[in-house]
Amino acid sequence: MLENLLQVHEGLIIFLVAVFASLGVRLSTVYHPNLILTLIFKAVANKVYRAKAPLRYQLLSGTLGALLPTLTITVLTYAIVSFAFYPNWLGGLVLFLCLDISHENRAKRIAALIKSKQKVTARAVLQGIVARDVERLTDLGICKAAIDSTALNTLRHFFVVALLYLIAGPYVTLFYKLLLLCDHAWRQIMQPTNRFMANLSRAIWLIEFVPIRLLVVCFSLLLRPKQTWHYIKYYGRHFNQTNSGWALSFFAANLQTQLAGPRFYFGARVEVMRIGAKSQPTADHIQHLLGLLNQMRWLFIATTTLLYVMTNFASLML
Repeated sequence: MLENLLQVHEGLIIFLVAVFASLGVRLSTVYHPNLILTLIFKAVANKVYRAKAPLRYQLLSGTLGALLPTLTITVLTYAIVSFAFYPNWLGGLVLFLCLDISHENRAKRIAALIKSKQKVTARAVLQGIVARDVERLTDLGICKAAIDSTALNTLRHFFVVALLYLIAGPYVTLFYKLLLLCDHAWRQIMQPTNRFMANLSRAIWLIEFVPIRLLVVCFSLLLRPKQTWHYIKYYGRHFNQTNSGWALSFFAANLQTQLAGPRFYFGARVEVMRIGAKSQPTADHIQHLLGLLNQMRWLFIATTTLLYVMTNFASLML
């Protein structure tokens, strides 16, 4: 009886083990695969990127530079998992390695540093999680950048990754994660509006289009729905990256603060719409964000478990 029950719910068990392991087991960044993959993508960009090259070369080299390493790693992973004795559990290992909430720890540290008036150290910690220039940021700018980055990174590297795993399996999840790592690596050496990154940005936007909107809709049903949809209508739909616009509209509504806004990349100002007309963010808003993310995480886990059990029960009844 127990063996049959475990077999029926094996997928849920693997998912929960991977999720709770990612929350409780923190791998050092020194030997985490993310570090190696980031260095690979950065090396590829340094090799093929030519700032003065024609537009066609930029688009083609950027597309091949992102897709070829990503597809190679994904195919190799598929081949390894296919010959394993327990492929489902190896798929769970892929999910565990793709899930990431490390940005929340840094945000917590930034909030503590801001409260203790250690602005220089706060900028140094922030530099590790954002690609924008941080040298001239005030306390307000540091808090806003920390909230924007932590909210978007946790949404993408935890919630979207987990949802893609449930919907499409480990290989699509791995493909999406590799694209995110490539985007992060390239942002460290060029502006995000560079044509070299155009097709990479489109691919990420396309993959996460449905998951981000689905997550925002579901969470907004329980957390300030009226304010969230007001912000999405007036800000999110007109944001330069609509997926990020939807996400930041949700967080701005629930944190009751203003998010996004212009920022500098490599000394050049990039105009970005501000979202919300509430008070400016402070260190307390960072702590509020961490509590909100934790609340969202438990809602996601509980809802996923309930739906999975109900689906399996219905299939057994039929």
